[in-house]
Amino acid sequence: MKKYLYLFFIVLFLGSAWAGLAEVVILYESGECKVDLQGRGKWKDVAIDMKLNKNSVVRTGFDGEIELDIDGERISIGKNSEIVISGLLEKLGERKKLAWFSNLSPVIKNLIGVRSAHTETALMGVRGVAEEEEELDWMGELEEDDPRTMFESGKELYKDGDYGKAINLFKEIIDKEEVIPIKHEVSFYLGSSMFHTMQYDEALSYLKQSMERKDAYYYEIALLHYSFANYFSKDYKGAISGFSSYTQEFSDGTFAPYALLMLGKSHKAIGEKDEAKRYFQKIQTLYSNTDVYPDAMNEIKGL
Repeated sequence: MKKYLYLFFIVLFLGSAWAGLAEVVILYESGECKVDLQGRGKWKDVAIDMKLNKNSVVRTGFDGEIELDIDGERISIGKNSEIVISGLLEKLGERKKLAWFSNLSPVIKNLIGVRSAHTETALMGVRGVAEEEEELDWMGELEEDDPRTMFESGKELYKDGDYGKAINLFKEIIDKEEVIPIKHEVSFYLGSSMFHTMQYDEALSYLKQSMERKDAYYYEIALLHYSFANYFSKDYKGAISGFSSYTQEFSDGTFAPYALLMLGKSHKAIGEKDEAKRYFQKIQTLYSNTDVYPDAMNEIKGL
């Protein structure tokens, strides 16, 4: 009897382990792309439908791009990148712990599009301010290979969720002289594209640069992405700083409940339980009808 019981638990354990393994498949590749399947320094060309494992490493060259499917999640990797799959899986796991996050991202992206369209319309009707005149000049007649045309194409790719191609375009034009008038905006889209592909460390510097323009239509979203990027990178003090700024500057904003929850989670992560509890209780008092409320109540149980 003990023998069968032992075998049962082995099968149960292995079944759980196998169930936890993510399926990673290459959906698309272009340009110079290599893969080291076992992480042992043996590089080979990538191929569509190639299956990777947690030990695999993918590398893109100066014109490379790879798109992965990780259990139904599309992840794009732009040029000049080297990504360890185990790191991607860990980051994806952290993101999935926030059950509401996948519903939040489309709302944020849609808001960017609405505000961008509104800003462009407003700019076209305003004259006399030097900086706005400069931006209008920037949006003059465009040619196909002009950095300005490339930027508009990059924004369309971003809107469509094709972040790998968007990253490549934005990287190509970010330091060109023609882009200087709206370099902060380019930095925002580049940083946000990297954020969506979980390249958080690289995203942070571009998002921080874009946040220098506090009057920009994208500032609130840049601050949110910056704060989340710090959290997912496990820089909890950086996350606290970012989310604190958000709650101070956008106390009545759409995303205020999420910022409060993340403040609680960040304080909890560094052992500041009383401070964490204060934020969770604030959600309990003010935002009991939001989708972050159950998460906050679960967090309180662990304090």
